[in-house]
Amino acid sequence: MLNMDIKTLINRLRVRIEDDYSEYSETYSENIFEIIDNYINNDKYSDLEKAFYLILNQYPSDMKNYFVKPNEMVLIPDVYDMGSPGIEYEVDFAIYGGVLNNPVKIAIECDGIRSHRQKHSNKDRKKDVNFQAAGWIVIRFGSNEIHEELAKYENQENYTSDFLQYIENVINETSQIITWRSYAKADFRSRLTGYKWGYVLCPLCGKSQMGELNHIKHVCRHCGERFKREVFSSENVKYEHNGILYFD
Repeated sequence: MLNMDIKTLINRLRVRIEDDYSEYSETYSENIFEIIDNYINNDKYSDLEKAFYLILNQYPSDMKNYFVKPNEMVLIPDVYDMGSPGIEYEVDFAIYGGVLNNPVKIAIECDGIRSHRQKHSNKDRKKDVNFQAAGWIVIRFGSNEIHEELAKYENQENYTSDFLQYIENVINETSQIITWRSYAKADFRSRLTGYKWGYVLCPLCGKSQMGELNHIKHVCRHCGERFKREVFSSENVKYEHNGILYFD
């Protein structure tokens, strides 16, 4: 339950955003604060909406590889009426990330914040289907969920929402942004280095490690011993040249 006055929490979240951005000053524009302040100073929106918008701008890391656009108008196909060229919708909070030819689009819908949106109606479900057909990820939050999330920010000074971490993970996975986490994956590393990467098993200690499958000889990172890996027929080796395996 939220005990702090919500306006006080709004001010705290706003200060935290600016402190976070100033720490990584090379990654932001002053314009972001103008956009944020225009929203939270607009009497059209409730304090709950303002606080939730500020939560969405609390980035889990310094990468800031997405941005939040409140009350975004979009034009998308209407799969329920194929005779119509499209239908316009307003998104409570649109989150954009990725790259232009492979964008990640997340529609955050807040149910129960305004009086005319007390429940998830058939109209909302139709909207969700249209968004999903147009490549959007739709996530709905109820007012109780938002209050619970705000309470965590009240009680934990450095709290970062698991939901925000989920957003970053979705964007990184969908747009295949290169990070240390993605580099650890065999398919990413294969595309970057030219080797075919995968797990190889050390027959001496029985532990596996990531390694270049193009090489038969390896040094175990666990026991430190040299070993020759087993090559399986399922690997489809095309030929060997100068001790390097090449695959179909």
